[in-house]
Amino acid sequence: MGLFDKFKKDKNKIGGAIGYYELTEWWLSNFSDSERDYIVKTVSPMGSSGESLIIGKIDYISQSTSRFLFDLAGWFKKEADRTIAFRFLEKAEELLSENSNIFDIHFFYQRKIETYYKHREIEPEALEIAIDACEKQIEIAPKAKKAFLETYKDSPMPSHVGFKQLAIIKEKEKKYEEAINLCKEALKQGWSGDWEKRIERYSKKINRE
Repeated sequence: MGLFDKFKKDKNKIGGAIGYYELTEWWLSNFSDSERDYIVKTVSPMGSSGESLIIGKIDYISQSTSRFLFDLAGWFKKEADRTIAFRFLEKAEELLSENSNIFDIHFFYQRKIETYYKHREIEPEALEIAIDACEKQIEIAPKAKKAFLETYKDSPMPSHVGFKQLAIIKEKEKKYEEAINLCKEALKQGWSGDWEKRIERYSKKINRE
């Protein structure tokens, strides 16, 4: 029996963030005993023990359930941990909707892109999933841009993983015109990045081939 599986027999005893977000059933049914132990031992939110995931009473957490889940996915970047990250991301996406906070949607897709693209060599569908996430993040980019400008008025626009990663993928596929168009759109929208250098590099490759 795992260190924390004394809580499995009495589900009402699972507290912490998992209990707060009403994720107990999902937590118990989607992870094995050993995986739950490993997750709790691996996660150290804000310097605290991972036991806060399942132990203790929490009265208020400001972040959404989806944000909580895809932030957890970020703790599991190793190849051996990828399926744990995938499950956190799948649940996070399930809880997103058109009415979700635009920052949650934007950063969810960023996490999904980074996670799946990293494992593209060992997961047959990972590249296609990453591409789809890039396209979806790009689709909401104008709305995200508006939110960034309104919320962080005195700060420069951040980078945009969707535009950059998809441009890299198109470059690898030798689809340079598509890569250029992505960079031009990112530049036009004002996202930080080396878009002009990329446009120049891709243009040179077109001329050479």
